[in-house]
Amino acid sequence: MNPQEIANIVNVFSGYGFEHRIDFSNENAIVFTIKQGIFDNAAILKIADELPSHSVRAQLEELGFQVKEYVHTTLSALENELFSGFFSIARTKKNFIRDYEDHIKKITVSFPETDSTYSYISTPYSKNAGEHNSDQSVLYDLKSELFVPGPRLVLIEAAAGFGKTCTAYEIAKMISEENENHIVLFAELSRDRQAKIFSHVLHKELARSFPAVSTDLVLREIKKGRVIVVLDGFDELLKERDEEELLFEKSQAMLETIAEILHGEAKVILTTRKTAILQGDDFDEWISTHTNDFDFVRYSLREPSIRHWLPRERMEQLEESRINIKNIANPVLLTFLKFIGDTQFLEILEDPDSIVDKYFSSMFSREIKRQDLKLTVDEQSTVLKRLAQNMMAYDYTRDSKENIIGYFSRAEINLIEESRSRYEVDSRPTYEEMVDRFSNHALLDRSKTDNKIGFINDFVLGHFVALDLNDSPSVGWVAESIFVEAAINSFSSRSLASRLDIWNKLGETLQFIPAEERIQLELRLLDRASGDIDNIQFNDIVFDTDDFFSDALVSSCYFHQCTFKNCNFTFSQMHHCVFHACLFYGCNSVGINTTNEFVSCDQHGENVLQTAEEEKVSKSPMVQNQEVKSYILEKFWPIGKETIAFAHRPIFIFYRGNPYPSNLMSEALEEMRKDGIIVSAKKKNWVGLDLSGSNFSIIKELLGR
Repeated sequence: MNPQEIANIVNVFSGYGFEHRIDFSNENAIVFTIKQGIFDNAAILKIADELPSHSVRAQLEELGFQVKEYVHTTLSALENELFSGFFSIARTKKNFIRDYEDHIKKITVSFPETDSTYSYISTPYSKNAGEHNSDQSVLYDLKSELFVPGPRLVLIEAAAGFGKTCTAYEIAKMISEENENHIVLFAELSRDRQAKIFSHVLHKELARSFPAVSTDLVLREIKKGRVIVVLDGFDELLKERDEEELLFEKSQAMLETIAEILHGEAKVILTTRKTAILQGDDFDEWISTHTNDFDFVRYSLREPSIRHWLPRERMEQLEESRINIKNIANPVLLTFLKFIGDTQFLEILEDPDSIVDKYFSSMFSREIKRQDLKLTVDEQSTVLKRLAQNMMAYDYTRDSKENIIGYFSRAEINLIEESRSRYEVDSRPTYEEMVDRFSNHALLDRSKTDNKIGFINDFVLGHFVALDLNDSPSVGWVAESIFVEAAINSFSSRSLASRLDIWNKLGETLQFIPAEERIQLELRLLDRASGDIDNIQFNDIVFDTDDFFSDALVSSCYFHQCTFKNCNFTFSQMHHCVFHACLFYGCNSVGINTTNEFVSCDQHGENVLQTAEEEKVSKSPMVQNQEVKSYILEKFWPIGKETIAFAHRPIFIFYRGNPYPSNLMSEALEEMRKDGIIVSAKKKNWVGLDLSGSNFSIIKELLGR
């Protein structure tokens, strides 16, 4: 074996903390030692299987070393063997599958029938704003993104309770079962009472997942692509009512911690609610600054496709009963409708507004039998509503088992004693046993990974938040957006009168929620978009409503890669808006469009994409054109920067809030494309600069630099 081969082998072992022991090595074997805790370990790498190593092994064992022998074949095989040994791949995969099975058990506990079985159902989704139907499983598409060369950040976003965690678990399970030399670091992040620094959270998860391995070694294997990171609930650590500057700094710090990992072949998956923090200008700017560092992919999970959940007979019965199927497109309700018996299903057809009440009534009745719980349906509901109130008051969604048990012990003294009195003396549980039954309720989830307790899913949390909101006065109710969204998604299947009442009671808290999120919530709850809006940006939102700002003024708004279905556009009430890369299905328009721009859009049905009349400008077309080109180039080379700061930029950034007519922007971009200054980037709807030849001098001249 030549010196270079030996050096390569030494580098591999050194990466795992071994010391090369020349004093024990010979022409047949290379020896390495390492101290792990109180143990001295040694590795003998035999150059060939048939070569003897008995004498070296005996010397090492006599000195107290625990010895493991390896046979050298290839450097790659050696790395895989060391990785497998240090990270205990078989045990790690087994542990994750156990966690996955626990996750499934928690879900099935929330099913209305005890013999119900779980199966993952793919929903429609968009990938980088490109629509995909549910026949094309998001899991296989996701997995394909995790095994391309280079570092990659994958964001999975959806409304509360719409399958983010299930999707994350399923893709992690696929990796664990189908990829022999890859393992998953899966962390469920939570909003609890402790103030957290994300870098500390991440390193704590590294240590928890691989306690026998140093953090540096885990990070190294992440960057080599062997350990794939899944962080579920990234938005749980972001509080949107913080001061804007503080919120920006916190989110940037969290993202930069992730960026530090994204080197080599690292792959990181984040799941999050569809929050403005991860869709706005600041996030776009952050992604742009890292365009050359790693690739970014965004998946948005849509509402479930009901035909994949319910048998045809039940779908037909729902349609015949004129139930608004769109309003029940929630995984929890669809599961309920899938598994309940025919008698219960017929009762729901007679009174569709009762579907949520029947779901919770069935769960509470089952809990009475499961835990021999001497609490009525109403008493159980009240206990859990008070817990939700406490969560809103102290802004947490999960807390330690000790804290939750402590809360029940203090807050539910009277009910605990009352329920204990209902048992026969010889079977009466102690006070502590009764508290434990409260904390073990089927609608609460006790995580085995961090021993924290919260509601079983966002739908259940939202139900009890909505009950509190419903019982509150018409003004004065305020909560964080994470609770508001959960309540709206849970209440969206109720009668219109009930939904309107909830919306009106949200008046004060909606003032603290960004306008684009408020409108998404209104679409979900009331199937409409209303209120005067000005200078608002909408990214990848589906507007499926015929009540599209029908009595409102919409000014200087930017719609990027949005989908419009059955919308009515009243152009007399819409001014200076830009629709970029949007899709239109069955939409109608009223009046003449004079100031709104449709750029790179696609329509199906009536022609609403009328070209706006050119605005009159006081400057000559030549001067205006030069100014627009300078404006475009400044997005790559901002004022105050010594050189070009961004290699690639998303096209929408040129239109969003720009001071020039959008038709002039399109003309300037097209001219610069033809001149070879602007070129297409790898990502759809992104462009870059070509700095070859004389282009750099032309750019400097246009910018006056």
